[in-house]
Amino acid sequence: MRKAATTLILAIATVTVLTGCIDQGPHPSSSPTRTLPAGLPSTAPTAPVDAGEVTAAPEAGGDSQKKAIAAATKVMQTFAQPQLGADKWWAQMLPLLSQQGAVAYQGTDPSQIPAHQVTGAGTVLPDSTEVSLIVQVPTDAGVYNITVTRPDTSAPWLADRIRPAQG
Repeated sequence: MRKAATTLILAIATVTVLTGCIDQGPHPSSSPTRTLPAGLPSTAPTAPVDAGEVTAAPEAGGDSQKKAIAAATKVMQTFAQPQLGADKWWAQMLPLLSQQGAVAYQGTDPSQIPAHQVTGAGTVLPDSTEVSLIVQVPTDAGVYNITVTRPDTSAPWLADRIRPAQG
């Protein structure tokens, strides 16, 4: 009997100790306190406010469009050289490409390009802006759309995409 009583007392003591170790959350009468490291603000940071306003880039003016047409024409003239070796073709193309364009066209086999020459003047498609537009350039293999971009109006136009125009 004495052994059973000792076991019961140990069991009650164990439960009491374990119950004290379990976090039961804050008591209604107490609130948690925390100490902030020195130098940190005592208030929570505020989230950035998005006013929902986006400023549209202005439509490309005549001078910008002329420069874009010249850049896109040069891109297409350089692109449409399937007779060149890959290294020489790439060396000529790279300065005309944006970073996105360089990634897209790296490793291109120029012998697979169907166009050989530009056959007419380029034209800017509608919805052009001062920082992004599409120029259609006619070639001996059909019309190509050249997407040219620039980060701001003082930067040169560079090609992002060169693709056949869709009917």
